[in-house]
Amino acid sequence: MGLFGTFPSTSNQFRPGSEQIVIENPEQLPAGETSHEAVSGPVVAWDDLETGFSGNPKTKLDERGRLKMPAEFKAFVDKKYGKGFSAFYITSRDGESAEIHPMPEWLKLQAKINKIPQSVEAVQRLREFYSLYGDRADMDPQGRMLLPEELRNEGNLVGDVKVNGRGTFLQVISLNKLRENVKQGPLSAVHKDVLTSYDI
Repeated sequence: MGLFGTFPSTSNQFRPGSEQIVIENPEQLPAGETSHEAVSGPVVAWDDLETGFSGNPKTKLDERGRLKMPAEFKAFVDKKYGKGFSAFYITSRDGESAEIHPMPEWLKLQAKINKIPQSVEAVQRLREFYSLYGDRADMDPQGRMLLPEELRNEGNLVGDVKVNGRGTFLQVISLNKLRENVKQGPLSAVHKDVLTSYDI
C-alpha cells in the first residue's frame, strides 16, 4: 500500500462517541489486558486525553515480529478511539525505532506533510524513510500487530523492546539499542542548557 494513498475508511472503528472504557481502579483491567512485561509497577490508565500516550513499558516481540500492545496503552486506545479500534500505521524516520500511529493521528500528520512544498528536501527525505519502512497494521483481538519486515531488520527489532509514549504515537526501540545510545555519554552541559530553556 502506498504511503500517501487512500486508506479504507475507519468509520466503523474510530467512533469518538462510541462505548469507551473507564477504569475506576487502574489495577483492574479487562480480562486478557494484563501486561506481564511492564514490571515496574501497577498498570495505570491516565484520564487526560490531551496528554496522549505516556510511559515506557518494556515488552517483547514474538517470533513472528508482532508487538503486543502494553495494557496501559491498549486501555488508552480503547478510551480515546473506542473499544475495538484496530487501525494503525507503523513507520520510521530513522530506521532504528518504529513509530506506531493510530490511523486518525497518521492521517492528520499526512495532511500536514502534504501542505509542505514538494521542493523542500527535508520533506523528500522524510517521505523516503516513511515509504521504505511504513505499512498499515491492524491490531488483532489479542492486541498484537506486526511490525514491517524492512523496519524489523534494519532496526534489529527482535526480542526485548521499549515502547515509549510520544503523545500522539508510540515509539518502539530495541532495548539493546537504547542501552547503546545511553552509554554513549551523559547529557552534556549544552544539552542541559537547551532543556532548561524549555523549562525542563
